[in-house]
Amino acid sequence: MNMTVSGLPAIIVQVGFIVVFSTPVWLAAKIVGAERPTLIRSALSLIVGVVGSIVAVAVGGGWAFLLVPIAFLLAFKLILGTSIFGAIGIAAITVAGYAAMIHFIGSGVVASGNAVSV
Repeated sequence: MNMTVSGLPAIIVQVGFIVVFSTPVWLAAKIVGAERPTLIRSALSLIVGVVGSIVAVAVGGGWAFLLVPIAFLLAFKLILGTSIFGAIGIAAITVAGYAAMIHFIGSGVVASGNAVSV
């Protein structure tokens, strides 16, 4: 199966993905009582966490297993304005939100086609 999307529809799809993946972080920030729980800051915290994770994997080697979660926790703490325990709460609630999304939305997505098995 080949699919190509370009131009304005591609931008709309990308913005949709950002909103969908930032919503659990935003809701979790509101639940734990973060100082600045906005959807834009939630998206920014995910972007900073991913960039921090890439740097941690590139620099940290085997320590990346420890550094990647710390990158996300620090991004949640600094960008959303919460304590380190609040950041841990945001991470836990967000993981639960992603699990719920996969359970309810993921079951309706079916990918099939002619693939090569190796």
